[in-house]
Amino acid sequence: MGKLEQLFGPILRGPLASKANSASGQWAGRTTLGSGATTVVISTTAVRSNCIVNYGIQASTIAASGVGKPIQVVSLSHGNYFAFGTADGIGIQQSTTIMWQILRTD
Repeated sequence: MGKLEQLFGPILRGPLASKANSASGQWAGRTTLGSGATTVVISTTAVRSNCIVNYGIQASTIAASGVGKPIQVVSLSHGNYFAFGTADGIGIQQSTTIMWQILRTD
């Protein structure tokens, strides 16, 4: 092999996957923001004040109002928990599944 093949040889093919077991040090998972709720709390010792929380909303097949409601990280306690909530503080009309992952920056 030439140098180009050795330098660029390792290529990630396919999607990443994580085991998201429920535990005190959990760093990835799925949670549900229930119908009518404004927030949901995830308890984990893995979260830090300098972490990046990546998340995505699982697509639903029913559009209750036809308008999406923004969801964001509304609270974070270093080494204890973080919470997702609606951006406007008004409860959602149908349960929404949130998939999340914590990335440490230190």
